[in-house]
Amino acid sequence: MALDYIVPIGHDDGRRIASALEIIAGRAVLEYDEAAGEYTNASIAAYLSAHRDGLAYGVSIPKGSAVACTKIGANAGIPNPTPGIVGRAAVDPYVGRGPFFYIYVNATVDTNGYPHVTAIQGDGKFKIDGSNGDVWTLASVLYYLLDESSDTAVTLSVSDTKLAGMAPQPQAYLPDGTLRPFMLYAAYIGVKGSDGYMHSYSGLPAWVSAPSHNALITECRTATTGYSGKSIGDDFYIKAMFLLKYATKHSQSVFAGCTSYNLNYAVTVAESDVTRAIIAKANAANLVVGSTVAIGTADKGEQIAGKSKILKIEDYDSDNSAIYLDTPTAFTTSVGNKLCTLPWFSGMLNAVEGDGTITDAGRTNGKEPFKLQGIELAMGCYEVLGDVIVHSDGSTGWEICVNYDSRNEASSLTSNYTHTGKHLYSDATDSWKYPTHPDSAGGLLFGAGNGASSTTGMCDGTYTNKTETAGDREWLGLGHLNVGAIAGLWCVDANNGLGAAVWLIGSRLSGIGRSRAAA
Repeated sequence: MALDYIVPIGHDDGRRIASALEIIAGRAVLEYDEAAGEYTNASIAAYLSAHRDGLAYGVSIPKGSAVACTKIGANAGIPNPTPGIVGRAAVDPYVGRGPFFYIYVNATVDTNGYPHVTAIQGDGKFKIDGSNGDVWTLASVLYYLLDESSDTAVTLSVSDTKLAGMAPQPQAYLPDGTLRPFMLYAAYIGVKGSDGYMHSYSGLPAWVSAPSHNALITECRTATTGYSGKSIGDDFYIKAMFLLKYATKHSQSVFAGCTSYNLNYAVTVAESDVTRAIIAKANAANLVVGSTVAIGTADKGEQIAGKSKILKIEDYDSDNSAIYLDTPTAFTTSVGNKLCTLPWFSGMLNAVEGDGTITDAGRTNGKEPFKLQGIELAMGCYEVLGDVIVHSDGSTGWEICVNYDSRNEASSLTSNYTHTGKHLYSDATDSWKYPTHPDSAGGLLFGAGNGASSTTGMCDGTYTNKTETAGDREWLGLGHLNVGAIAGLWCVDANNGLGAAVWLIGSRLSGIGRSRAAA
């Protein structure tokens, strides 16, 4: 099965080759084990090996306030991708290149963290709706070097082959110390499956209000399965790919994400037995068809209509518009009820081919999520990391502590968490700070330094409590509906306890949480 390019997930444009066992350029065969109901990992590894180029793709990242980065090594001279939208594919010169190659799959992870691929996009078995399991992007294990020795720049180099000085990416090792045959990254924001646990399915509302560092232990069954909440390996992949492809520290200059879409509008006309709400026309003009709303008796309430996608917006009269929802259940509205925006449903970017947003406006208006390397991001909620605790003893600042094996995740800091010796910047205030350059804390890429802004340095905010505060905090990344310019790939809010769970916090399933630290 030739999968040398990625088409919109869930669509079949006729270009794929039908046979799942076809030789790829005479080099590799994807073998399906009928008895086991899965592809052999050896054949997948061979398939990925056929796409390796062994080159080192690099980017030089200035340490100061400058935002633009410089592509170096094999990356030099490769133009930035032009993001796509629905109906217009991205123009991406990285498609098919070694470290950037990926495919969509259905897969499971066993109790030891070992992956089992049950379907591959285009083979007739692949499903995105959960009927054949979770949806992942499958990619090669990467090797990297983060060189901070220069006073002026940090250099990140990535390859699909272990080159001199490079180490395997975070969570490349299984708990038994063997290297993974490949990596799995959740294609979708975490959603609540019919079994009550977190999944990566298309077509469901983002699971918010419940996930927290502590809740993920139950929601992802970390004690009894190979799954976990979002992990540092998932986070590393996105940040590294973005830096290499777009060569800027300012992620929101390329994709703003759903970070300025916190709207709560009063119903202006009461109706009974309807699946729509009437609001002022001027307010309706700010809404996006396809985005998620609910209707309640107060802001962010869902008492009247739960999370629903906007199907269409039509004029009601000269002053008002009708907002039609996809809910199958009719409801009754009263004047003064509130229609509010909430994080997007998963799968709303299925028709986007390559990196991109739903519309061109969505890149910068702060209302739409985006897709990068086949992964939907910035859905309007924070994504909490399940394997990180930010700890302060009240004197040395907020240290990043990492648990490499999800089987050991706990609701408090234990000896299974590695003290990385790296700290988020803090001072005498509870406030947002703006880091200047990237650093690594045991493989977790984060913004270090301080003194930048929303348009300089890393351009994203880091919230820490004052240095003298003691305690543990969960790591909330990306941003949410109402965080605006503070948000981005490097945003981290470390202001909440390990059990904090509100409407603006979500996460995603991880298939690589069971791992061990690199030697």
